Amino acid sequence: MVEIKLQDGYFIEIDPLNYTLRQRYSGKKKDGESKESVRTYGYYGSIRQAVDRYITLSQLDFMDGMSIELKEYVDLIERLNKSAVQRIESAIGRYPKE
Repeated sequence: MVEIKLQDGYFIEIDPLNYTLRQRYSGKKKDGESKESVRTYGYYGSIRQAVDRYITLSQLDFMDGMSIELKEYVDLIERLNKSAVQRIESAIGRYPKE
């Protein structure tokens, strides 16, 4: 299995059948003790579908608790998308094409 690390604990696991978007996170048990865990966000038929979902989740994480006007929201989403695409292109660019 191959694992592609993204930001904020997100990663994509690749196996012969699908692309799984997951996230590592820290939480607490009922007794208050810390624990590390992994949540699964979905199983996708292509890397593109998994990355699209990751971008959406990243936007929601970033904007959590915000209260903004529609125009500000659209501007913010455009900036976040541009930044995400640049990071992905940069990561892909590090690997030679076959």
